[in-house]
Amino acid sequence: MGMRAFDDIPLAGRSSDGSPGAISLVPVVALWVACCGVYIVLSGLPVRTTPLETARQAAYLLPFALAATASLLAFLKVGQRERRLWRGLTIALAMITASEAYVSALVISGRGITTESAVLPTLMSIGAATLLIVSMFRLTDFRTLSRGVGTRHIVDAVGAGALVFGAVLALFAIPAVRRYPAFEPVSGIVASVYSVVGVFIVIAIAVNFATRGWNRWHVAEKQVIAGVGVYGIATMLWPLWYTGSALDPASLLDGMVELMWMSGALMVFSGAATRVRSGADERRFLPLPRMRPRKHGALSITLPTMFTLGIPVFGTLALVGPDDAALRIAFGVAAVGLTLVVAARSASAAIENEFLFDKAVNDPLTELFGHRYFHERLQVELELAARHGSSVSVAVVDLDGFSRVNAAHGHAYGDDVLRAVAVSIKRACRESDVVCRLGADEFAVILPAESVSGTIAVAERIRETLAALEAGESGALTASIGLATFPTDSSERDDLVRKADGALYWAKYHGKNRIVAFDESIVESLSAQDRIKKLEEQSHLGTVRALAAAVDARDSLTQFHSRNVAVLSVMLAEEMQLAEGKRQLIEVAALMHDVGKIGISDRVLRKRGPLTAAEMRHIREHPGLGEKILSSTQLDEVLPWVRHHHERWDGTGYPDGLCGEEIPLEARLLTVCDAYDAMTSGRPYREALSSTAALQEIDLCIGTQFDPAIAEAFIMMVGRRRLLRPDMISEREEYQRQA
Repeated sequence: MGMRAFDDIPLAGRSSDGSPGAISLVPVVALWVACCGVYIVLSGLPVRTTPLETARQAAYLLPFALAATASLLAFLKVGQRERRLWRGLTIALAMITASEAYVSALVISGRGITTESAVLPTLMSIGAATLLIVSMFRLTDFRTLSRGVGTRHIVDAVGAGALVFGAVLALFAIPAVRRYPAFEPVSGIVASVYSVVGVFIVIAIAVNFATRGWNRWHVAEKQVIAGVGVYGIATMLWPLWYTGSALDPASLLDGMVELMWMSGALMVFSGAATRVRSGADERRFLPLPRMRPRKHGALSITLPTMFTLGIPVFGTLALVGPDDAALRIAFGVAAVGLTLVVAARSASAAIENEFLFDKAVNDPLTELFGHRYFHERLQVELELAARHGSSVSVAVVDLDGFSRVNAAHGHAYGDDVLRAVAVSIKRACRESDVVCRLGADEFAVILPAESVSGTIAVAERIRETLAALEAGESGALTASIGLATFPTDSSERDDLVRKADGALYWAKYHGKNRIVAFDESIVESLSAQDRIKKLEEQSHLGTVRALAAAVDARDSLTQFHSRNVAVLSVMLAEEMQLAEGKRQLIEVAALMHDVGKIGISDRVLRKRGPLTAAEMRHIREHPGLGEKILSSTQLDEVLPWVRHHHERWDGTGYPDGLCGEEIPLEARLLTVCDAYDAMTSGRPYREALSSTAALQEIDLCIGTQFDPAIAEAFIMMVGRRRLLRPDMISEREEYQRQA
């Protein structure tokens, strides 16, 4: 995007913590003092008449009613994506208010709380807490975690719940049975359940704070999250409330917990009121990408250890513990639950390892072996051939002009063709041959114990089989094939592959649709890096690079933009498992994607205010101008990528208004990386966004500006490569430091 980075991005509304929508804390603090003061004073009276008890209960209920009302108003005002949070908060707070009102009515009427009368409020309170847990977890975007890691997190959460359940039974219920004759064991089980849901609320809050630091939240977000957190801690301490309200009325434990509940509700009320006063178009509470902490080894060891130790402890208590049958059954449930958790954790780890191994070895599209397996298997075959004195040949197959198939029919059709290509290559090879997919449209075959003439025969069968495939309107499907043989051409794996690539390069640049066996006297062994360097020597590519650097240097704020986009583009290309040669070309295209801005005036590029329609038309000429400049090189393949890197998925981009898969895949990749770096870099006319905020913008523009699959891959890549947190050194920063 370059210097006018935000001209094409519909940014979400943003305001600082001191925004006009933030309400003053003075009335909120005054309300807290009034409610809590009345509640404390009236609770301290030795005798309370019905009016006084009514006033005490009203002071207690007011914060919950206010929080529920303010959340409802926020739900009615905010946008669609934010409504799911406020809907959950409104329903949960309404249930809490109704539950507490029911209990207050029992207290005011003098009937008190019995086991039978407590069933309804208990169910409502636990249901409300569950809604709060779900609402808080929905503030976190778990797409950056693999399915296996996500499953393990769920299993760990269940295990933590079972551990807390059993611990509360052991630390609270058993002593209470011995100390208080009126204690009912069922109440101990209920207390344990309350503590479990309280712990889950706190975990949900902690997950959000672990994802983004406190200073990055807005006022309304801070108040709501902190309020729910305080309510969760109070719920976690529910056994203390039960002790003070039912077992030991002389203590103040129940009042302490109730004051925490009231405080949490008033914090939520303050946050909801702040959100109501802020602009309706301002986006808050958007899901944040979840990133695993850099140091998580201790937690990975501690949790399973605690689960394992909990099994014999709770199992023993179930067998020889308290006399009450209900408590012993509860301990047995905790022990069995932890046993299942440990088993599920082991099973999920084994499944994830198998999945990761399969993903590392196999190509998911064609079900052929992948790039990594190719190199590992080739090394094994070379060692076997050296031991037995036999030969091994390598055939590298590259489809000629395959991009025209995608351009004519779309990438879905192109994927079908690639599957058919994989089947055809396997059919043309022997059973002993190993067929692999190295990249987008590049394949390789390892041919053990095969001579040069036999390898050429196999390659010819591959070429003929591919020519018979149906490729739609794009014409016959042809392939260039490069061959190299051990030990004739080389005895080292990497050198052998490099020479097969060199033969392929020779075939490509001498007419395509041919088979070339490596010959030191004829064929140059060139890697993708070597080919780019050779092109630089044979063309004006060096001059173009200088022009691109000159564009970035025109403004100190954008002097590293092209290099940053190149780093991100290579990372994303690796994430998408594009071929090595393709990644090299994408890096070149990213470095020079804004070279056309050399023809845009400084007055427009450095303008601090909004651009006029004429200025917008002028700046939108740079992709076409960049294509013309690069046409002086021999890198014809990157020309459409540079031209179309400002096209949008919905067809409203420029210069040609292409949409969807009409836009080259590489151009769509550049678009995401270009936008991310532009958003996270400062400009004279606006401040830089944080990394998480930039990811939210990308997420908001999925399906409109960005290719959904590529944007999803980018979000996951950022999480895995730890580019989110400012206190972490990212791979991108490491790359830039070395550059």
